[in-house]
Amino acid sequence: MRISLLIDSPLATLIEAMRGLDAAVKRQIGAQTKRVALPVWQEEMRFRGDTRQRTRLAQSGTVGVTAQNLTLRAGIGPLSRTVSLTEVAKAIEFGNNPHVREQAVSKRGKVFTRRRGNRFGPPAKTGHVAYPAARDAIPRIASLWVQTAVRTIHEQIEKVH
Repeated sequence: MRISLLIDSPLATLIEAMRGLDAAVKRQIGAQTKRVALPVWQEEMRFRGDTRQRTRLAQSGTVGVTAQNLTLRAGIGPLSRTVSLTEVAKAIEFGNNPHVREQAVSKRGKVFTRRRGNRFGPPAKTGHVAYPAARDAIPRIASLWVQTAVRTIHEQIEKVH
């Protein structure tokens, strides 16, 4: 999901103002934004896990902040000793069709066909964990980003004077 800055908004003003700031101030804004955005993102993700896999996906939420962008991430890290969460995050989030046949290879190297089964649940276009959480968290995080940037810039101006 993306927020459009084509309309006149506080975020568009913030991005424009950030272009003229010193690199140290930008880093400080990024660090402060990450500090306040991470708990919001994790809180939104936390209550959406109704299965073990979805709970693990919800626990993997992180936030990345740059001067121009804020990224909400989920699905990074190990799921088990043999499977990384990244490999199955899409299936956990959106489910899959249990009747689709796929080819697999046995331990002895024999190729066979099997059905996917119900391990990820039925397909869902809107997602189960990260997408609903992002829909609810983005307005809060965008507001916090603007507030944090304004406060940090104000503190820097106060230091100079």
